[in-house]
Amino acid sequence: ATLKAFEESRAKLHLDYVDLYLIHWPAAQGAEAEWQRTNQETWRALETLYLDGLVRAIGVSKFKPHHLEQVLPFRDAADFLPMVDQIELHPGCNQEVTREFCNRHDIVVEAWSPLGSGRVLENQLLIDIAASYGCTVAQLCLRGACSAIPLPKSADPARIAENARIFWFDITDEDLQRIDELDPLGQSGLDPDTIDF
Repeated sequence: ATLKAFEESRAKLHLDYVDLYLIHWPAAQGAEAEWQRTNQETWRALETLYLDGLVRAIGVSKFKPHHLEQVLPFRDAADFLPMVDQIELHPGCNQEVTREFCNRHDIVVEAWSPLGSGRVLENQLLIDIAASYGCTVAQLCLRGACSAIPLPKSADPARIAENARIFWFDITDEDLQRIDELDPLGQSGLDPDTIDF
């Protein structure tokens, strides 16, 4: 099913290959009886696409450590590590456990919703910290997420340009800690272990 879905997508895109192909959601405990096997078989299909040159990088999205463990090579379930884990990551949702796991295994973290769907932009602490640097709250959040690859979404050309201008200032370790200690803020509520599709 994974290989067929890829070919359908590639045909619609009119491409010979894609740069990055992800498993969008892990099969999760509680959602299906053999969730580990489903994740492993899907991952093997992505490895096939990678080895065939149809995909330049393969990865996962919304995988937590217990999902990732099922596809890591040391478990004899795979030949390649996921190259990317795309997770919700923004102030108030720092995903410390998953980020540390990915860092230990050289898996690049990509931050989806790095602005908390815009909800973090109204947080007073973030407004105050951004003002101290002379930047916008969005720029602060994106710069703070640079230990990952932030993936902001915007259709506004001015905001897209603003979001790209984030390397002219550095955030102190103290301010990063204050941001990391924020209570849950702007989270989507989409947890792969509890979502009910």
